[in-house]
Amino acid sequence: MRLFTPNEYHKTIHDIDLVKLYDLGKRLILTDLDNTLVGYDILLPTSEIIAFKEKCEEVGLKLVIISNNKEKRVQLFSEKLGVDYVFSAMKPLKRGYRKIASDYTPNEIVIIGDQILTDIFGGNRMGYYTILVDVINYNNEQFKTKLNRFFERIILKKLKLKGEKNDTK
Repeated sequence: MRLFTPNEYHKTIHDIDLVKLYDLGKRLILTDLDNTLVGYDILLPTSEIIAFKEKCEEVGLKLVIISNNKEKRVQLFSEKLGVDYVFSAMKPLKRGYRKIASDYTPNEIVIIGDQILTDIFGGNRMGYYTILVDVINYNNEQFKTKLNRFFERIILKKLKLKGEKNDTK
């Protein structure tokens, strides 16, 4: 179960202690896009997401979007936010992570996402610090994501992640 266990769990990205991450030696945040930063139906960064990115930069953390979604979706959002991105990352496979993280050691990298089977499992396989956040909106999810959610519910019951828990490893 270790590969499915996040280092931290929070309701939203806004609950994450960015200063703590920096103090732990983290320098790069890889974040999922859909249902982590915004819902699937939000095409452009919200003021809250822009503020989150600015807070990351103030602390000394670089923010990069890594998504399994198609280029058009990820590119538009990322360019408006002013961050680098990887689209069609094929998480949890290592290929997408390697594209963007080559300038950092695994100990310097954090991955934030809403899915255990892609974001957390993939990040743990790479040796990254992993943070699970709640899903923003279950509506409009693709079939494969809905299938993943079925298996995630089983895993979550075993992990007993309820409420906000930090340092679950």
